[in-house]
Amino acid sequence: MNKKAFITFSAAFFTIAFIVFILTKRLGIDIDIFIVLVFSLLAAFISSKIYASTIKSLLKHIVLVSQKELQIYNLVYPSSPGMDDVKSVILQLMQKAKEQIQSFYKDMNVIKNMIDKVDIGILVVNRHGKVMYANRCIKDIGALGSDTTDIYFFDMIRSYEVSNLFNEVLSDLKTRQSEISIFAPHEMNFQFTISNIDYCGSEQCFLFTLKEITKLKQIEQIRQDFITNASHELKTPLTSIIGYLEALKDDYNKQFIDIAHKNARRMQRIVDDMLILSKADRGPSDLNMKHIGLSEIINEVKSLLNKELENRHQMLSINVHENADVVYADKEAMFHIFLNLMDNAVKYSRENDRIDVEVEGNDKGVEVIVKDTGIGIPSNELDRIFERFYTVDKTRSRELGGTGLGLSIVKHFVLAHNGRIWVESTLNKGSAFHFTIPGK
Repeated sequence: MNKKAFITFSAAFFTIAFIVFILTKRLGIDIDIFIVLVFSLLAAFISSKIYASTIKSLLKHIVLVSQKELQIYNLVYPSSPGMDDVKSVILQLMQKAKEQIQSFYKDMNVIKNMIDKVDIGILVVNRHGKVMYANRCIKDIGALGSDTTDIYFFDMIRSYEVSNLFNEVLSDLKTRQSEISIFAPHEMNFQFTISNIDYCGSEQCFLFTLKEITKLKQIEQIRQDFITNASHELKTPLTSIIGYLEALKDDYNKQFIDIAHKNARRMQRIVDDMLILSKADRGPSDLNMKHIGLSEIINEVKSLLNKELENRHQMLSINVHENADVVYADKEAMFHIFLNLMDNAVKYSRENDRIDVEVEGNDKGVEVIVKDTGIGIPSNELDRIFERFYTVDKTRSRELGGTGLGLSIVKHFVLAHNGRIWVESTLNKGSAFHFTIPGK
């Protein structure tokens, strides 16, 4: 018998003996003290056995449960379990639980950091609209800091359409989707989804997701504008060709043939420019990059423009700095860039005007400037001149044989080379187009 068992037995024995002695005295029963002790001893023994059996059964159950738990974590249970061993097992399990809780919070932080890095806004709110969770993306949209305590979703997403959708989902718990616009501070377009989720225990919660589609909307608008403008630009000369060809059925007229031929050539130029622009749109992957000389390309373009330069009595000056002649670029792309910029400079300059092409080198690469002293561009038109089919003066552009795609081709080829392009212009004083080609 161990110490604890002895103490338990002794306590039971003396307690029973005391109770029996008091009862016999109060009842007036004269009983020998020896009998009281024997009875108390017997009762204590029986009570101790019952108590021990109960403890043993409980201990056995704890042992079985502990063994199963320890097996899960590959921990060894003592070979001869007792109360001290059970205590040790419980401490081991408590330590393991503590480690699991720490691991859980660590994993939660990893997941949170991952969610913060996605480019989709994620927001969880309760049925009252109070924010329960917001990732970094949606905080940036709402221009809020890290603390979202006592914030309501309308403080982050200022959109009455979102508020209306939230009220609809509250009523029937069905998922809603829509395209929304938020001014934060400029207009941004989002694909918005709101749905009911089980997140907040007994409290009903809702998940908001916002995926920005601003660029996709802009691309779609550009595509629609391109199709509309291309159709219009092709329809005009095509209608003219068909009309004059029908007239030729009845009466041969050289003037009709010349007009039909002129419009057919215009259609051909539009189609050719559309194909070139398509290549520029595909970006760097479609470029044949190698070391080329810019002076050779510029002189080749100049030879194509010589006749028009002579007719207009214009002077074209070319200055390629020695350290800037050789660049790493696509030769065909560079040809189209210089052809469009130099051709525009000639067409939109007056007689006896001067055109300068200068190529300068620096630590970052090469900067090219095509400058003229022509009619210039109005300041309110400068932001749009690189758009497809956009021309300041459509009538003049058609008369000069322009397609409205030249500057767009230039821009996309420059961007495909990871360069940048900009223009400086003063009305009736001239324009200067700048573009850069990074060094390689």
